[in-house]
Amino acid sequence: MLAPGRARLALAALAAALVACAPTSTGSQDLSTLHARCLTEPLPVVAIADFANTTGTHGTTVVGVEEAAAARLITLMKESGCYVVVERSELLTIMQSQGLESTDPVELARAAGAGYVITGTVTRATIAEPRISLFGTTVGETRADVEVDVRATDIITGEVVVSMTGSGDAASPNISVSHVRGVGRISYDDPTVGPILAEAANAAVTHVVAAIRGRF
Repeated sequence: MLAPGRARLALAALAAALVACAPTSTGSQDLSTLHARCLTEPLPVVAIADFANTTGTHGTTVVGVEEAAAARLITLMKESGCYVVVERSELLTIMQSQGLESTDPVELARAAGAGYVITGTVTRATIAEPRISLFGTTVGETRADVEVDVRATDIITGEVVVSMTGSGDAASPNISVSHVRGVGRISYDDPTVGPILAEAANAAVTHVVAAIRGRF
């Protein structure tokens, strides 16, 4: 039996080991920002440009994922109640009404009276099939990974106040991509892989919005 002093030391060492091995909760702490109070009064006017899509650099182009990511970001920012959001359609209307020829996001946002402009690129959207074979049957989960690179720029100062790549993933054991049509090209709306792509994209964008909420 250990002496009381040694017993306390052993318990302390065990507790330290458990903390070291425990998963980190950084993501949860970041996401708590989504429920924080607004940082800026009056509410900042934020213009959100169309997102670009460079997913093809990873072998397969996921068509439409950039539109879904931008739409999700707009929804989250509007739901926060902390921003006046100017969407792309409004920017185009302003461009036409003022006879602007430039489609530069900063110029369009300035014309709209916005204080910030958010631009983004979906840099990765991949599907990984299960590779484990058990008794001649493939088992495991089909996984989707999405990365979104987003920047928020202060139009007055030109400073990039947020620059972040948000990552998200999702998986399902019930999805097979063997019947997905198109070589090197998948539609975000494909009923087979669309649901896990949507879940992964939502997670990626949620992390980005949390970073924006923590900045302005």
